[in-house]
Amino acid sequence: MKLRGALSLLTGVAMLALAAAANGAPLAGGPANDNPDVVEVRHYALTLDKAQKAANAMQSINQLTASNAALKAKMDAATSGNLPITQQAEYIDTNFPQVTAIIHASGLATREFIVLTGAIINDVGFVGMKMQGMIKAYPAGVITPENAALIEKNWPAFQALAGKMSPVSSR
Repeated sequence: MKLRGALSLLTGVAMLALAAAANGAPLAGGPANDNPDVVEVRHYALTLDKAQKAANAMQSINQLTASNAALKAKMDAATSGNLPITQQAEYIDTNFPQVTAIIHASGLATREFIVLTGAIINDVGFVGMKMQGMIKAYPAGVITPENAALIEKNWPAFQALAGKMSPVSSR
């Protein structure tokens, strides 16, 4: 699947993780999603520190792609979104050394960055829906109680982090 023009490769990867999580969200009494990547994203233990590292890295990546049309075009044409997370990380490390350098400078491995970004998008999305009254309770298995509590307690900080993670063109 080709990534959309306005999104960087990594935002696209995270959005795919979120889409997989949302599409696999169990309905009342329904089976849980057993895709190991979806399960990993949904159960990743967030910390505010790691979320800040991921947001800072994503902001730097978005700034890089906004200022480098050739890199942005190469990332937009990438087709790694259908790969398992481990292979996505290998693809990024192999094909986008500038992006890998930013991620590693933030103190994260590429694979963890993908999982962490997916978890932030997934979990902030569900907490936001609950806070806006769109859902009354979190569907079973889509967010851990610990992550929900962390985000609820630090909602303004997570909103700011989500803003940092959005592509430059959408701000």
